[in-house]
Amino acid sequence: MKEPKLFVDESQVPSVRVQRQGSSAYGFIRTLFDPETTGTTNAVLGVMTVPPGQSEPMQPHAHFEYDETEYVVNGEGYLLLGPSRDELQRYELKPGCAFFVPAGYPHCAANTGNGEMKIVFSFFPAAVKGHTYREIATDLTDVKKVK
Repeated sequence: MKEPKLFVDESQVPSVRVQRQGSSAYGFIRTLFDPETTGTTNAVLGVMTVPPGQSEPMQPHAHFEYDETEYVVNGEGYLLLGPSRDELQRYELKPGCAFFVPAGYPHCAANTGNGEMKIVFSFFPAAVKGHTYREIATDLTDVKKVK
C-alpha cells in the first residue's frame, strides 16, 4: 500500500482541462488528494477553476456511485442541480456557498463574473465497485446511466 502524502501545495499540482462532450464550456481541475496521487483510501479532494467569459455552463453530468460536496472559494455564477435534467433548479453561487450533490443528480456550474470562479470539491468514497473517482469523473458525459 502506498504511504499517504499528508501535505499538498495546490500551486504544485498540475491542472487538467476538462470539457464535457457537447459543450463549449470548460474548466481546470487540480486533484489534491486521491488514491492515485497521494495514497488516500477513502476520499478525494480537488479544486475546479472555471474561467470567465463562457456563454454557457458545462453540460449537466451525474456521478452515479458518488455523493459530492462543493464549496465556492471565489467568483460568481450559478449552479444547475436536480434529480433529473427536467427538474434542474438554479442556485446563485458566490464565495462561501456550499452545495451537496447526491449520487445520480445531474449538475453543472457556470461562471457569470469577471474573474475566475474557484470551487473546492470532494467525493466519498474514493472508489466504488472497482471504479476510481477519476474513471467516473471523466467517463460520464451525460446523465444516462452507463454500465
